[in-house]
Amino acid sequence: MKLRILHLEDNNDDVELVRLALKRQKIDCDILAVANGDDYLSAIDNSKFDVILSDSGLPGYDGREALAVARNRCPDTPFIVLSGNAEPFDPTDKAETEGVTARLPKSDLKSLAGTIQTAVGQHLIAAMPKVAGVSSVAATSPTTQAPTYLESMQHLITVVQKLSLARNLEAIQTIVRRAARELTGADGATFVLRDGNLCHYVDEDAIGPLWKGHRFPLTACISGWAMLNRKAVAIEDIYLDPRIPHDAYRPTFVKSLVMVPIRTSEPIGAIGTYWANKRRATPEELSVLQALADSTSVAMEAADLFANLERRVAERTRQLHHRSAELERLNHELEAFSYSVAHDLRSPLISIDGFSQLLLENVSAPFNRSRQDQLERIAGAAKRMHGLIDDLLGLSRIVRAPMRRVPVDLSALSREIVAHIRDRELNRKVDVVIAEGVTAYGDAGLLRIALENLFANAWKFSANREITRIEFGTRTEADGRVVFYVKDNGAGFDPLRAKKLFTPFQRLHTQEDFKGTGIGLATVRRVMHRHGGEVWADAEVDRGAIFTFFIPPG
Repeated sequence: MKLRILHLEDNNDDVELVRLALKRQKIDCDILAVANGDDYLSAIDNSKFDVILSDSGLPGYDGREALAVARNRCPDTPFIVLSGNAEPFDPTDKAETEGVTARLPKSDLKSLAGTIQTAVGQHLIAAMPKVAGVSSVAATSPTTQAPTYLESMQHLITVVQKLSLARNLEAIQTIVRRAARELTGADGATFVLRDGNLCHYVDEDAIGPLWKGHRFPLTACISGWAMLNRKAVAIEDIYLDPRIPHDAYRPTFVKSLVMVPIRTSEPIGAIGTYWANKRRATPEELSVLQALADSTSVAMEAADLFANLERRVAERTRQLHHRSAELERLNHELEAFSYSVAHDLRSPLISIDGFSQLLLENVSAPFNRSRQDQLERIAGAAKRMHGLIDDLLGLSRIVRAPMRRVPVDLSALSREIVAHIRDRELNRKVDVVIAEGVTAYGDAGLLRIALENLFANAWKFSANREITRIEFGTRTEADGRVVFYVKDNGAGFDPLRAKKLFTPFQRLHTQEDFKGTGIGLATVRRVMHRHGGEVWADAEVDRGAIFTFFIPPG
């Protein structure tokens, strides 16, 4: 049965938390969220709801007003208050409790599903046609009239629906102990579970105390007899039946009883119903109670499966968190190792480069030309290695650097970067188009590094064009995401090899054609991953390339 829930709440985060809590607890429902008094009134006037959830107070609309409207227009609908106050409410305070079905703190949403199940179940019982013995079951006085078989079967349907929603043993116990009385007009009911060779009287609902919390040997009580013999038993006069431990019954009101096993094959418990006056149970009543017990068995198995599933999900989640933490630790160690190695390599390379330069500067005229060429190669290789190590250190710093997310003007940042590149290559004819008003929410320093690499990449690979054109802007994808791009009319690349672009040291062009270390685009990808985004590329050989990236909005 899908429940229709009206939720009066002006905080969207609280609305979402309630929705997720009910979804997690497997409550099948449709929720209509309203944020003010007018929408609340309109919803109540135009739709019927199974339960109303209400904040304790909204700006301009007090929770008591909402309650008054509900009690006037749909008085039988359960009204549950979700309060931001974590303190429990005082059940003796009529101002707080009058007309309120239940009250929960927003910090305790794990109890919301059970509260709704109980409230809706009570509402369904109250909404049924008046049934003798069902509507008049008293907490403290014996019942004199039982419902008819047809009325009991109608009510049993409602009980089975409620049991199908129960997700734990406590909820099942609450439903069953009440239903056992209501279905037969009994004066008391017990919920018994088998505990090895003992019968554990877990719960009860009766006009007087019975045996809640006690354990008895299977062979010494009637609930054990029903389980061991796998069948129901009806006893009109308990003091005439030798299976009854009379001393245990004398302090109670019980004169007659019915005991039915929960599951006839390998019973796991029993349901007992009791009367304060001698009474012969009818075959129809036995049939209804056994149907209740069978439904209880199914509900308990479902609750057990649900609990096992929750445990498995929790364990799997714990394992994933552990593996994630271990992977993160190993990644940090690898980054630290890379940083250390790169840092330690810089010193000897600086020495090689420095001494090579001194030799070249002080070489005499007769110095062998081939040896001078070899020396120049050594110096060039040292410079390239030095640049590679600098790039590696930069890549490592991106992973290790703390992030501070703020709104960033990418248009202004792009203009600064392009101006700096122009100053280094004054002879290049480059037409750069930068869209206005492009912003993102992220770390300004990291986003600058990403854009510097993308613009430097576009500038470098379009060097062979007579007039270079580079463009920066945004576009909206088919899925609705707004993405950013840097586009050029340069050398492009084979699109089948695009995935290699963002891997460190992977180059699609030779060092002779375009110099570089193969670290720049890997750096861009690291920046995007740290922002929870992504970057990808599209191109054709000799027809330019476009690099697109996505940064989740703040």
